Amino acid sequence: MKSKDNVFEVEYFYNKSIDTLGIKAKRDFQYWETIEMDEGILLDFDMGNVPTALEILNASKKLNVSEESLENMKCFNMKVRIDKESILMDAIFGFMIQNKENEQELNYFIENIFDFAPTETELLIA
Repeated sequence: MKSKDNVFEVEYFYNKSIDTLGIKAKRDFQYWETIEMDEGILLDFDMGNVPTALEILNASKKLNVSEESLENMKCFNMKVRIDKESILMDAIFGFMIQNKENEQELNYFIENIFDFAPTETELLIA
């Protein structure tokens, strides 16, 4: 069923001037293509069709947090499950808001029209 299981530690950056959050695996990979999970939610794949990065445009609005919170993300965990029919992305973001831990979730499901092989990948801040 699955071709491989992948777990990768990530690094992130937030560009306040364009309100964009970028998260990418801390490993060498050769970029292959980007798919749009939803408007402004971009998922990058490497040459082996393994998810390696996430970019969120208008991040403060999509995640409903301040720009300052985005600059100091406390945790992140994203699981991407691909089967013959679909691509499922579940991401949890952790932020400190008014000295309290706060989690935001993004969940997207799209049709696998890309013929990606079945796989599961996890990207996280360790």
